[in-house]
Amino acid sequence: MELLRDPNVIYLLLMAGLWVSATGAYIPGTGIAEIGGAALIIGTLVLLAQMATNWIAVIALVIGASLFFLLPLLKPDWERYAIGGLALQAGASFFLFDGASVSLLWIAVGLLVAFAYHRTILRSVLMQQRTLSSTQKDAFLVGARGRVVAPIEDRGTVHVQGELWTARSRSRLESGAEIVVTQRDGLELHVEKAKRLKES
Repeated sequence: MELLRDPNVIYLLLMAGLWVSATGAYIPGTGIAEIGGAALIIGTLVLLAQMATNWIAVIALVIGASLFFLLPLLKPDWERYAIGGLALQAGASFFLFDGASVSLLWIAVGLLVAFAYHRTILRSVLMQQRTLSSTQKDAFLVGARGRVVAPIEDRGTVHVQGELWTARSRSRLESGAEIVVTQRDGLELHVEKAKRLKES
């Protein structure tokens, strides 16, 4: 389709993939955002491969957008440096294609939407997560069910609420076994084999 060879469309698809992936980083758990973001990015890369693409600019754009979204997530003090990532994204957007260019209007829209989306939605989610006390976080985890990822012989790895945790158990648990969290100890969970739920 001719539409999928339009530099503006390809640019917007790439930005959408980055925004959806950022959402997955800020709101982990379901895997839907992560899969959707990856699918959009991979699809866009396929389209870019069929164009006269400046791959250095593509890499710079991805790095810039990633810095803008991820620096505040990694450390609150780094948020003031995140705007530099947005500037890198803006500069790279002008040079994505050889012999063609993305509309200045769409570059401006992409930057404004990214800034607004981060400041109004993702930042709000991040602030709410950070205000949860350690006790509240423990309360969310204790009693949660998950599955063993790496066999537990004293220690292993489990998947609980969309995240991987180091876990301890008094008994050996094989990969795939359903577990329930009994206690959280810092970055480590204490788990036991989950009992089957009684059928109603």
